[in-house]
Amino acid sequence: MPDKVSRTPAPGRTRLSGGPRTSPDRLLLLTDGVFAIALTLLIIDVVAVGTDIGEESLSSHLLTEWPTFVAYLVGFVTILVCWVNHNRVFHYVTSSDGGLAWVNGFMLLLVAAVPFPTAILAKYLTGGENQRTAYVLYGITCLLMDVALWCLCSYTLRRGLADPSRDPDRHHGMMWVYRVGLVWTLLAIGAVFVSVYLAIALWLVMFAVYAFPAQLAHFLHLRRLP
Repeated sequence: MPDKVSRTPAPGRTRLSGGPRTSPDRLLLLTDGVFAIALTLLIIDVVAVGTDIGEESLSSHLLTEWPTFVAYLVGFVTILVCWVNHNRVFHYVTSSDGGLAWVNGFMLLLVAAVPFPTAILAKYLTGGENQRTAYVLYGITCLLMDVALWCLCSYTLRRGLADPSRDPDRHHGMMWVYRVGLVWTLLAIGAVFVSVYLAIALWLVMFAVYAFPAQLAHFLHLRRLP
């Protein structure tokens, strides 16, 4: 009888699904650079507002332009909270592959785009016929960032690039937080059409949860213990 064909890959060959395993260090360097640039770009609109004074006094100008400064703070916190969660996800990542670079790139695409909805939000923060559209645009950005975080967690876990045994309780809780976050962000977007203030309240709760993902995950685990 003919010998059976071996299904073991030949030495030196790699699977097509993810490519060779490498250190995640270069990926993290690129990621931190994009986060830093996105945080810096947020201030450009604030600088433009501060220098375009016209004939009015500086104090009056700054008081009337407070929505721009609030929007800047919102955009800064959005990017910073995203970085905190990205750092938490990569706490468990031990190696990288070609697929992870693309999944991580999806998040960087969104991070780099945050200054755009922030600028729109600054213009319609307090009212106007396009106010709801501005809030929805910001909400969709947050939703996509939630999706990106969930994809990072799921991909690294499914491909064996993460080691949850470093802190299994917090990793499990973190995954739970990101699942609930997707539903919560959708509710916040829907709330815009009911009340802008309700949507803001929901986003504030979301920020509080995402700002401390590991601590909340640990708390949720302790609550489940007998």
